[in-house]
Amino acid sequence: MLLNTLFDELTGRGSGTEAERHARYDWLEQLRCANPDAAEGGAMAGIPGHHWYRLPQALGVAGRHSDLLVGTLNAQYLVFAGRHAAAFAAELGLQYDANNRIDRPGGLDELLDAYAEEDDGSWSTLPAGRAAPPLAGWDDVYFRVRDLSDGKAIQSVTTIAYESSRFPGYTLLGTTLVGAGAIAHDDETAQYLQQVFADWAIQRACADACPPSAAAWPHTPRQAPPAPVGTPFDFARNLAYFDALLAAYGRAQAQAESDGGDAAYWACAAASTAYQAFSLRYTAGLPLPEVVAALEAAIGACEAARAALADAYDDEDLPAFDFEQLTDYARTLQLLGAALLFGRHDLAARLAALQTAFDGEDGVYEALLSAIDPQRPAVDEWYFAEPYTALYDCLQADDRAQQLEHLRQYLAGWHAALVQEDWFNGHLRAQGLGGYYGLWAFEAAAAAKQLGLRHGDLTHWLMPPSP
Repeated sequence: MLLNTLFDELTGRGSGTEAERHARYDWLEQLRCANPDAAEGGAMAGIPGHHWYRLPQALGVAGRHSDLLVGTLNAQYLVFAGRHAAAFAAELGLQYDANNRIDRPGGLDELLDAYAEEDDGSWSTLPAGRAAPPLAGWDDVYFRVRDLSDGKAIQSVTTIAYESSRFPGYTLLGTTLVGAGAIAHDDETAQYLQQVFADWAIQRACADACPPSAAAWPHTPRQAPPAPVGTPFDFARNLAYFDALLAAYGRAQAQAESDGGDAAYWACAAASTAYQAFSLRYTAGLPLPEVVAALEAAIGACEAARAALADAYDDEDLPAFDFEQLTDYARTLQLLGAALLFGRHDLAARLAALQTAFDGEDGVYEALLSAIDPQRPAVDEWYFAEPYTALYDCLQADDRAQQLEHLRQYLAGWHAALVQEDWFNGHLRAQGLGGYYGLWAFEAAAAAKQLGLRHGDLTHWLMPPSP
């Protein structure tokens, strides 16, 4: 019985009563074991865990079996030899975590250790003197969230199947512990979480509607993520997914407007996805006219989101992006940089019209906009020091060598400085649908164009190629 209820909890089917859970935890304490493979340098050293257990009987999922259990601070996972996350996802109805929203055991940041920046600005996964293993530096999570909120407390339990380059050759399957993460109920938070759950359901439905592409991708990508040997990234399927998602968000927004729901949530989701669709088209190597059309659609989606936000908050002066939030600030500069890089000053002006609440407040933003409007004010402060001080210094420097040095510094620090963003390390979540759409510092390319810097002097994996 205890083994059965443990299996139900680990696979997200249920957890039993509180008394049953306590009995199960007491029982597990008697099954503690030492796992030599978890020691430093061992085969399982990358699996973070505080306690290891040997179950009296192996548990099976999708034809795979394991009797090894690891417990972290707030979760327990079965540990399977081999890579089975996709098979577990199909068996248990899990979906891919494309947006880096699901907590990993031990976090994702350590995956950066798999990369070393070379002198030319490229990223290498080859440790000195050693051959890189397949998929060096990667992270894949499939998940399902079970809502346990009861009107008194807001609580959910997340089931995940997890693979990572930190422990190659193994798959974790488990769930957060019941009782971890509950917060006092309030209607606003509960409504927001219900929208998030509905959003995940839409993402899953769109993913299910987009089968893998059998044909080879006909274009040369401008950037490519790590991929298994012989398994190139499926650009066609991911493009179809983003287009399906945009259509679904449009329907959700129309429904919310009809029934008095939060239309602004769906308009903002569509704006974010429209940027992803544009970025992936650029990344995939599609012709520039198609890329620029997608950029125009992304700016249009931002305008629609701003209108929905203004309606929701009864404030016509509300900006589309809040510069006090790093996520919004970074995305604004990416969009502005792309518009300037592709010579679409009209799109840059449309974006600026969405941000009049911040006119004259940020030196980086104003310096970039001065390329299309010399009357923009000179401002000597900006919202975020890292990584944007280097970009500001680049735009203000008069000496060509200093401009190059500042811009190189900016590119070198861009990725690590944005570690908290949902899209951080998107190139490491490239095996599941929607996890990768290219990582680009478009604002760096716009600055180089504005200053007349030679593109060949700024080779870096984040630097967009010249149009």
